[in-house]
Amino acid sequence: MFSRYFFLGTLFLVLVFSTTESYSLPENKSYYIHPDTGLNITQLLSKYGYPFENHIVQTKDGYLLTLHRMPHGRQNISYSGRPAVLLVHGLLSQSTDFVNGGPEKSISYLLADRGYDVWLLNCRGNTHSRRHISLDPDVDKEKFWDFSWHEMGIYDLPNTIDYILNITNQDALFYIGHSQGTTAFFVMASLLPKYNGKIRHMSALAPSALFSNNMDIKFRTLANFRNELQVASVILNIHEFLGHMDLYLNLVKKFCLKGMETYSLCEALYVLGVGYSPTEFNMTLLPVMVSNSPSGFSVKQGFHYLQLFSNGGLFRQYDHGSLINWITYGAPTPPNYNLSNIVAPVTLHYAMKDQLADYKDAEILATLLPNASKRMVPVENFTHLDFLWGNHVKPLIYDYILNEMEKY
Repeated sequence: MFSRYFFLGTLFLVLVFSTTESYSLPENKSYYIHPDTGLNITQLLSKYGYPFENHIVQTKDGYLLTLHRMPHGRQNISYSGRPAVLLVHGLLSQSTDFVNGGPEKSISYLLADRGYDVWLLNCRGNTHSRRHISLDPDVDKEKFWDFSWHEMGIYDLPNTIDYILNITNQDALFYIGHSQGTTAFFVMASLLPKYNGKIRHMSALAPSALFSNNMDIKFRTLANFRNELQVASVILNIHEFLGHMDLYLNLVKKFCLKGMETYSLCEALYVLGVGYSPTEFNMTLLPVMVSNSPSGFSVKQGFHYLQLFSNGGLFRQYDHGSLINWITYGAPTPPNYNLSNIVAPVTLHYAMKDQLADYKDAEILATLLPNASKRMVPVENFTHLDFLWGNHVKPLIYDYILNEMEKY
């Protein structure tokens, strides 16, 4: 999941660097830029010799989701009998973030080469799934963007799972989610318990459901002012935030390449937004990351998360205010998601220094799930985005996941 850390880091970059119009690059000086910069998922898979398929899933409420598939690896091209695995991204993220770390590191390539049929979902509202059968995201803003990760859990995931199982003629699949990809899973498995039977095993990277122990000043401040922010979003008619633009990559190429005078400032801003992981993140990958992300989100998604920061550690549905809650839920407060309904086997992978998904909350979550195991990343300075792009994410996490999946 691109977390809200990346949103903050990007926002800081935009605010700071948009005021530096007089800055220009030194003449006759070249800087290293990663060769995968500017490539989309189709181009990346083609470059590295992996197959690619594009599928469209229509949800019950009319959203058109783009589902990307890697049906096999570079060597074994047989379709038959390959277990299906669904990967679901986080907030501000999309399918490309599961492949842009390269074949030696990214989980999608590793799964495909290991013999899995890999499916990468793009949840409603991101760059690839900004469509609906009747609503225009730019014209019908209020209606199109009226969703949070709750709707992803009750529509996007179950409709996608049924689509994959129908195509592959299988009864169940593996699920790997990062951040919001775990939140939506917990919604689905709690409210639609029959889907637990369609999950062989779920790997939760940076599980995000409880936030009572998260004391990060950035998020606590936003949570404290969420009502004011909601009013402002209505007044300003803002329903989508941080949709993808070329601006992000242009800023990084202009200010954040190694050797530039502003390179250290970029590093500092990244650490401020994402966290400090000196052994895990290589800044040379930043241009690749922003080539496709951030990918936009509904402001309602963000507000739903901010509500979780302020509700005493409860994992519950969207709070519309007491009056609308009475109409919607028949009570003044929204209902909690029943985590005891989640009986699918789940492994929680969490990190000590993850500024968004606090390790204490992950450990509490493990006690509330009937069939869960937990595993802390054995590196202290490991952050939210390192679950996707950490230098040692393969030996630290992915190898464990691959070996665990073989048991199911």
